[in-house]
Order: sequence, then structure tokens, then C-alpha cells
Amino acid sequence: MKKTLCIVAVLLTAVILLASCGGAPKSSGGASAPTAAAAAPAQPAERKAPSNVPQFVKDALLNAPEDALIGIGTAKLASQSQSRTIATTRARAEISRTMNSMIKDMITDYTASSEVDPSAALAYQETITTALSKSTLTGSKVVDFDYTSDGTCWVVVALGKSSLVEEINQSQAAAKLAVPAMAAFNAQDRMESAFNKANGQELQIGDR
Repeated sequence: MKKTLCIVAVLLTAVILLASCGGAPKSSGGASAPTAAAAAPAQPAERKAPSNVPQFVKDALLNAPEDALIGIGTAKLASQSQSRTIATTRARAEISRTMNSMIKDMITDYTASSEVDPSAALAYQETITTALSKSTLTGSKVVDFDYTSDGTCWVVVALGKSSLVEEINQSQAAAKLAVPAMAAFNAQDRMESAFNKANGQELQIGDR
């Protein structure tokens, strides 16, 4: 009887051990549970403001839409209304400068990986830059403005990504007609990385 009980106990122990081993996660074969969380989507680059801007400008940059290019302009004229008008114009000019720089970098990258004649790429760049420079940037909006104690007006302007893409697409359509060799260049497809790169650089102040 004791011998039988001992055999039963040994068998039960073996069954428990086998069940325990069978429940352990497998290291190979079949689907395995993920060991790390999925990669988070890329976050927009943090805007870098010059150290000499007033605090309300820094606050405006923090509150501005993440998917927007920012321009900062200043002016000090005979009246506050004149100062604000000129400062706004200068802020929009800074956005135009950023857009033109983006286009230049995008075309340079495209040319390096394609068989497009560099002279054609340069002509395309000049055409689209001229078109952008003439644009009124109607999609840009004043985020904030104020006057410092010395009477200088500071204006922060934002141009949303959707408006930016529309501006570039319109200019690109005209540029492709002028330079057919660049027909395969798609600015919108290259916009995301160029946009984040532009927003990661220190913002310049339009003051003239």
C-alpha cells in the first residue's frame, strides 16, 4: 500500500512539473508576445527662440499650433498701427525665407539621388522660389502681438502645414511647366521631414 502511494505521489509531481514547463513562453517558433512597446510617433521639433525675445513671444511660440511654421517680426515707427503693420509684414517675410530654404534643401536632396541635370534643378528652384516670394501667404495668421516698453512692436505669425502645402503645390505647378525635367519632383511627399527640420532650427527675427 505504501509503495502504491509513493508511486502515485511521484506521478502527480511529474504531471505538475510537465504542466509548469508547458505553460512557459516559447523562445522560438510561432507568434511570440511583444517584448517592447510600439514606437511612438515622431514628435514635432521644439521651436528655439532667440534669447532676446520678450516673454510674451516665447509664450506665443509655446501656444502656437505644432503643425505650423512661425515667423517673428519687429518694428518701431511713428505710430503703433504702423509698427504693427510693418512687424507683421516682416514676420511673414521670415516665413517666406524659411519656405525658400526648405525648397532649396529638398531640391538639393532630390538632385543628389536622381539623374536630373543640376542646371535644370537650379532653374526649377529659382522659378518656384520666385513664385513663393510673390505669394501673399494668405493662409498665415497673427498668433500674438504686443509692444515692449521702448515702443517696439513684436508680432508672431503662423502658417499651418495645410496652407504651406497648398502654397508650395501652386508654385510647383507653375515651376514644372517652366522646367519639365523636374516633373517627377513631389514637394508634398518631401514636406514632412523638411517641415520638422525647419521648426527645429532657431527662429530668426525680421527687423528690417
